[in-house]
Amino acid sequence: MIVLRRLLAPTLIAVAAILGSADPLLQAQFEASNAERGGALPGAMPLFPPDNWWNQDISAAPVDPRSSQFITFINNGGTRRLHPDFGGYASPGSTEIYGFPYIVVPGNQPKRMVQFQYDDESDGVGFPAYPIPDEAITQPHWIEGGYPGSSMAGGDRHMLIVDRDNQHLYELFDLRWNGSQWTAGSGAFFDLRSNQRRPEGWTSADAAGLAILPGLVRADEIIAPDEIRHAFRVTVRATNGYVWPASHRAGSNPSALPMGARLRLKANKDISGFHPGIQKVFRAFKQYGLIVADNGSDMYISGTFDPRWPNDILNPAFRSLTASDFEVIELGWRGTTGSCPLPGSAAPFSFSQVGPLVSMSWAAAPYAEEYVLEVGSAPGLANLLVASMGAGTSISAVGPPGRYYGRIRARNRCGAGPVSNEIVVVI
Repeated sequence: MIVLRRLLAPTLIAVAAILGSADPLLQAQFEASNAERGGALPGAMPLFPPDNWWNQDISAAPVDPRSSQFITFINNGGTRRLHPDFGGYASPGSTEIYGFPYIVVPGNQPKRMVQFQYDDESDGVGFPAYPIPDEAITQPHWIEGGYPGSSMAGGDRHMLIVDRDNQHLYELFDLRWNGSQWTAGSGAFFDLRSNQRRPEGWTSADAAGLAILPGLVRADEIIAPDEIRHAFRVTVRATNGYVWPASHRAGSNPSALPMGARLRLKANKDISGFHPGIQKVFRAFKQYGLIVADNGSDMYISGTFDPRWPNDILNPAFRSLTASDFEVIELGWRGTTGSCPLPGSAAPFSFSQVGPLVSMSWAAAPYAEEYVLEVGSAPGLANLLVASMGAGTSISAVGPPGRYYGRIRARNRCGAGPVSNEIVVVI
């Protein structure tokens, strides 16, 4: 049995600094201490470099030609309203909480071993790699949902940890203490000074393979004098493959958005009547948008756990926005963060077939960084699949009976190349 040394540093939740204002959105500041829940984050905000996908200005990005189709699916025959998927305690002083807690630790925080269910897509396998505070074994509010590590309570049970000295981010999914060691579904490490993306096909602690913390609504950003300069994490009830910047798929609904898709609040949406703090968030919806990161409830916006969130302000404000107030930007759009030519054509696109096994190949396009496969049920449609195939030029797949129309196109950070010729596959 591994015996863990109890840390001596205090780990109480920091007390909010009272600024002398009655405005509840301006009363959520935190003080820094060792292994602290909701502590001060390192460096200048936002997290990650300014040209990271979380921090990319999408206000001028082109609208995807299927935007209205995707929004109709989200509305699901009605009117889908936004919901702030964060808050404080489920009831006063309860163990159960709403939103993601996060932990800030010093660089010398002891690291612990974690046994992973998905160890082939996790970082830090087989050695002590995660600076998990020992207090999280028995104390509440260190793990998403609020229950301590030793509890058998369900839920996603994420833990988000920031090493403030080294600017490292550690994120874990389904974290539990089994009596002798930590176990988790998956775990991911991110250097906050880097734009390193997860390997193609890998998950993270989130289904899309993205980091969670940089996409959360946080109280410290609302009270800060600067604008919020990053996108936000959003869930939808179903997904279909993935596009950049995501790296992992968790669904194949042909009507749904892919992981990594970005939604943008329409520029003409009037937000002038909202609370100033809410306007700040909604301005970021227009400039940086939402990134689909997990399957869940449609249009649920993720944020941090904070008992001082004013739900009487947040809930009606978010609910006043609907899915139809948003548009989907071109899937996989990368913007023009650097000077580069658009990729060329991936034609000719061809295939061979043995029963239900279809092997597809295409030409290596100049300046390509990845290739996106589009599959539809009729010529020119992409209603069945839009997914990144990585940087390779061939793939094999097994499909159910049907007639499929497919095209391939190359992408790089500056945009997409022309669509290839269309193939027709009958299985």
